[in-house]
Amino acid sequence: MAKANIHDRTTLKRVYPPEAFSDDAARNSAASPEIVRGVRLLRGPDAAGEFEFEPGSRAVGEMPSAAFLAPYRSVPDAPSAGAASGPPAGYEAFLDDIIDAARRFGFQPGETPGQGDPRIRGLRQ
Repeated sequence: MAKANIHDRTTLKRVYPPEAFSDDAARNSAASPEIVRGVRLLRGPDAAGEFEFEPGSRAVGEMPSAAFLAPYRSVPDAPSAGAASGPPAGYEAFLDDIIDAARRFGFQPGETPGQGDPRIRGLRQ
């Protein structure tokens, strides 16, 4: 699990670099991927904007969730003269999606019931 800040994009790029984005987008855009790769949000941002996320994967049959984001190619990649000097197409927009999802859907572990919580007492079947 790695920390990043919604106000500092370089922290996101350290956790999920352009190369990982390109690889994941290519694999996810394959004819029939069984595993979808992307990032998993682990904790929403605190008052300073710090949040936790990590590269992750999920099986295609798993229920989609707001805490998992996967990149896809919007158009087939074609080599271009400027491709080597900048990030892949869609990378910056994907970082925006991560920030937006962290703001909206990040959870705080303290809200999850723990041992002894009255919400989970009672008979178990």
